[in-house]
Amino acid sequence: MDQSMIDEVGEKVQEELQKLPYDSNSFILALNLPVGQTLREILVNRLRPDFNGTLVQVPHKVRNIDGYLKKLGSYSGKRPTLSSDLQLMITFEQDESDFTDLQFLQSAFPNDFRVGKRNRYSHQEAPTSCSKQQLQQVTGRINEQIARKYVFKSPTRKCTFSLQFERDPVFVAGRYCKYSRCLPQSPWSEDKDAPREPGNSVSEKVCDVLKKQFGASDSRFVTSGREDIDVRMLGNGRPFVVELRNCRITLPVRGLNYLETLKSVEETINAQKDIKINSLTRVPRELAEKLCVGEEDKRKQYCAYCYSILPISDEQFAAARSKIPLTIVQKTPVRVMKRRALLDRERTIFSMDFLKLDDHHFEVRLETQAGTYIKEFVHGDFGRTRPSLAELLHVENGEVDILELDVEKVDLEWPPKLKEGQPPVKFR
Repeated sequence: MDQSMIDEVGEKVQEELQKLPYDSNSFILALNLPVGQTLREILVNRLRPDFNGTLVQVPHKVRNIDGYLKKLGSYSGKRPTLSSDLQLMITFEQDESDFTDLQFLQSAFPNDFRVGKRNRYSHQEAPTSCSKQQLQQVTGRINEQIARKYVFKSPTRKCTFSLQFERDPVFVAGRYCKYSRCLPQSPWSEDKDAPREPGNSVSEKVCDVLKKQFGASDSRFVTSGREDIDVRMLGNGRPFVVELRNCRITLPVRGLNYLETLKSVEETINAQKDIKINSLTRVPRELAEKLCVGEEDKRKQYCAYCYSILPISDEQFAAARSKIPLTIVQKTPVRVMKRRALLDRERTIFSMDFLKLDDHHFEVRLETQAGTYIKEFVHGDFGRTRPSLAELLHVENGEVDILELDVEKVDLEWPPKLKEGQPPVKFR
């Protein structure tokens, strides 16, 4: 525990916080020490069991943490603690003896550390060091006899280090509506090599505002299902949750502040065209993880504007409606075969109502099990969906297709409402 090294680390911490400050007043310290140091600590304990000083039972890593805590607290201006949403991870590296350490372990435990050869087909090099996990597996089998075979050598160069601040993620839940038939849910382009246009997706329109507001380094947009680029999301919207990673600013969403802060964020997002969000609130991780649980048990409602080459009578509509509720089987649609496993999926159509516009045009309102491919249910997808709406209307010799499709409801209470008398969640 060289004091000059501690000061060097402290100065680097101070520099990093000046460049990218966090509004936390505390931090947890985590040290990642070289494997070689851990090995030497084990070997010394085996060679000198007569050591019985006060610190013998205290692992070297704990002693290191104790040596750094006070100094780092001073340099960072933050209080070191055992409970904080901000973690400082310092990784020390000293690879000078990695290869000789590996050779020692391979000699002592040949079955655990097999001598690798370079694979000329995969171009993978033989290992030159061991991992902490590998060392942990043999720690209990290292005895004094094995330890005596190790040749201790002092390093000839200083240990290097890197550091990283990481904050617990913030989860923001809500619902979104999409009013454009040209806006994808996530960044997408037909040409993989074409440069993406910033902000040209629902996820970017929502996440970019949140990331800027809270200084997040990254985000993840999770939804209950998804609509195609040419499908609108109407009604009260589709449930979503955004995971904001490594936020530098969380004071506005601590305690009950998030209630007011997220109203303002909602207004900012809704000032953009093509989308609107509602019910924006902060939720704990365990609740955010429940959004996609039981996905296929949910129900969704759709409105499809359809065209039939052959004329359709009122009697045909009535006959099709009489078959509901109905279980259909859908093979993976042709249009998504590159992205989905080839499976037969059973889905249920719970309700179906028609509005005839003329002999060839009609609207159909459907309530279906989540995961139903609506477009394929209407036109049959070359017989891959059975029965299809075209079959139910007895126009399979002609052609029925969707001209426009809207999602009108995703039947999920999200974000979950507070029970009567239940106070809002406070976040630290």
